[in-house]
Amino acid sequence: MLKRIHNKLGTAGLVVAVVALVAAVAGTAFAAGGLTKKQEKQVVKIAKKYAGKQGPKGVPGPAGAQGPKGDQGPKGDTGSKGETGSQGPEGPAGPTETELPQGKTITGVWSFRGEGEPSYWVTISFPLRLPEGITRAFEGTPDCPGDASHPEATRGHYCIYTAASSNAIDQNTFYKVDETSGIIFEFTSTVKENPAFARGSWAATARCPIDPGTEEEESEC
Repeated sequence: MLKRIHNKLGTAGLVVAVVALVAAVAGTAFAAGGLTKKQEKQVVKIAKKYAGKQGPKGVPGPAGAQGPKGDQGPKGDTGSKGETGSQGPEGPAGPTETELPQGKTITGVWSFRGEGEPSYWVTISFPLRLPEGITRAFEGTPDCPGDASHPEATRGHYCIYTAASSNAIDQNTFYKVDETSGIIFEFTSTVKENPAFARGSWAATARCPIDPGTEEEESEC
């Protein structure tokens, strides 16, 4: 066969044909080396003619087993904590109430128990001093609209409520050392020898400011 190709193409043609055949079979381009440009073009042409079509893509093989977990890397450096700021200056002390504010109400409770005495005195100390001019009103009057469970007093008054009593009569007699700080009032027993007791509550409400224009108490404060 090679002899027939040699006789037909000559020595140079035979070389080109052989190179082209090898390129077609190998499916690989390579430098012919020693061939002329024309012969190289002939090799490429012949290789394309006789080169087989690319076969189908092979089926992917099964996935390999998962490799062992790598060692944990070293822990990064912890950032330094910022410095604590200096403490600010102490603010001024808030106001401390010593007197009942205008229009406000305070309440409290009272009681006594005794035996064998003709009279008993009850002491009430107000948590805040009452403004000047607050006077007593009596339970059951419009200025004392509450009761022992819910003591109330209208502005400018204080009220004393009795929740329960036994062998004790309120004499409405007051011993006043400082009426803005508290009051002391008297109960007498009906039968001196018997036990006596009483208990109850109280309320006090300060007035609102006086309007300079009308010289009357303001409606709200």
